[in-house]
Amino acid sequence: MPPSDANDNIVENWLFESRIDLKSADLLYNGKVFSRALYFLQQSNEKLAKGLLLSIGFLTPKTAKKEWTVKSCLGFLPKEPVAYRHKTLPSLLSDVEKSVPAIEDFLTLLESSDLKPRITAFHKTIRTSKKGVQKLKKKPFSLVQTAEQLDIEIRYAQTILDTVDQVTNKANQELDKLDPKEIVRVATLLVQKVGLKVVAQPLPSFQKIKEEAIRSIKLAMLASLSVSIASLLDPLESVTRYPDSQHCSFDENSPYVMHFKGLYDVVARCLKKADEESMR
Repeated sequence: MPPSDANDNIVENWLFESRIDLKSADLLYNGKVFSRALYFLQQSNEKLAKGLLLSIGFLTPKTAKKEWTVKSCLGFLPKEPVAYRHKTLPSLLSDVEKSVPAIEDFLTLLESSDLKPRITAFHKTIRTSKKGVQKLKKKPFSLVQTAEQLDIEIRYAQTILDTVDQVTNKANQELDKLDPKEIVRVATLLVQKVGLKVVAQPLPSFQKIKEEAIRSIKLAMLASLSVSIASLLDPLESVTRYPDSQHCSFDENSPYVMHFKGLYDVVARCLKKADEESMR
């Protein structure tokens, strides 16, 4: 689902609030108020994730709920951002799980086409992914206990950020090899095979379609990374505000405080790339 113009301001608002929280986190860290610095870092990433999910159409503003096509395509109606509150990752996984049956139905329909071998293989992957999502939903997300493990997670996130531009550049090169007329011909045959009527329309600008596809790929990668980082940061939301007997303080010896700059850099880089795409 591509983002609509109506979403642009909403996305910008989420990113704007994310920047404010990120700046707050930096100021509090420099002031050695570590628990609140981590809290605002978590909040910044949460707002960034919601903005990115909106930008790729996974979340929709309230007005989009009136469109029955959303439910018919996904099998469910995406939640508004406010409904996610501080449960971005669990709620996202719930929606992904609900969408799998709709994807499976679509793949079953396509398996009758000439693409059957490839579609069948992809269908198998979807079924495996469904089981993976169910397992992930049951997995409790807790604070990372060691600085070493947190360092590994940060390095992995940095590696993904380093490859975002490489992936989109490669996708751009591959899209340049496509023949727009051949794509329309194959799509027309698929539509006709399921008994639908094809109405001749002038071809849209392939360059514009390509640019939107590249942008969507980049935003999807950033959204996936931000949601992944949420699994590291979201457990901080409650314990940094309301410490309990197990999480009584966050000082210089806490793994999250020790790696604050690394976590901050990941969120800041992801936010910067998101800002660049939102201004296009």
